[in-house]
Amino acid sequence: MAQIAISQYLAQYKEDTPKWLSDYSANHPFTFQDVMSGRVGYYPGCGYDGNLMSVANRAHAVHSFLYLDYSTPKKDLIDHINQPNSVRGYHSIGRIYWSLRDMFPHGPHPFNPHHSPRHIPFFVDFPKDIPYYFTEVFERDADRDDKWGSDRFAVTFMLADGIYFYHQLFVREYRKAPWIFLLQDHGFGLNYDTFGYGGILNEILYTTRCKPEFVICASNTRIWRGYSLCEECTPIFGGMHRHERRLYALDEVEKKGRYY
Repeated sequence: MAQIAISQYLAQYKEDTPKWLSDYSANHPFTFQDVMSGRVGYYPGCGYDGNLMSVANRAHAVHSFLYLDYSTPKKDLIDHINQPNSVRGYHSIGRIYWSLRDMFPHGPHPFNPHHSPRHIPFFVDFPKDIPYYFTEVFERDADRDDKWGSDRFAVTFMLADGIYFYHQLFVREYRKAPWIFLLQDHGFGLNYDTFGYGGILNEILYTTRCKPEFVICASNTRIWRGYSLCEECTPIFGGMHRHERRLYALDEVEKKGRYY
C-alpha cells in the first residue's frame, strides 16, 4: 500500500477559513463561542510543540486549536511566540484574552469522575502558576501560498489542566468533541494521570461518548479503544523526545450514538 503524509490524508476534509477568523481585526474581534464553533484541534500537555497545528493547518482541515499545559508560565510562552519564525511561515496579527466567564457563561460544571484519593489534590491545586487564557491569531506570510497552510488560523493557549478542561469545555459547556486530538503522555512527574487508555480522560470519553474523530497518538501512549490505525499514513515525529506519532480514526461503530 502506497503511503501518504498525515496532512495529505486530512486534506480530504478541507474546510474554508471560518468567517469569524477571516473577518478578524482589532476593530472586529470575536468571542470564545466563535473559537469553539467549528472544528477544534486539542492538545493537552503541549509545551512548545507545534506539531498538531502544523499538520492539521497544512491540510486546511482545522482553523482553531486549543493548546493546554499547566507547566508553561505566561511570560515564557509569549517570549516564545514573539521569536522570529516561532510558527514558520506565519506571523501574529492579534491576541485576545479570555476570562473564565467568557469561556463558561454558565459557570463551572460539576466534575465527578471516578478517581482515587491520590488524584484529588491535583484537581484542587493545579495549576500552580497564575492561569492564563488567550487566543493568538496567525496569518500566513506573503511569501507563502496555500500549499503551506491556511491563510489564517487561531491557537488558544491555556495554563490549565487538560483533563478537567476537556470535561468542562467539550462535554459540558459546548457539547461537542474535538475534531482531532494529539494524544501523548509525558514524564518527569508532571502528569498526575495518563491521557491515554486506562486513565481518567479515557473514562470521561467512554462515559460521555464525547470522542474525537481523529487522534494523532504517540508511540509511548496507549490509544483509546474504538480507534483504528490509518495504515496508509506515514508517521510523524514530534515533541521533546521526537516520539513517533501515528494517525488513528474513530471506528464507524463508535460513531453511532456519539455525543457531539
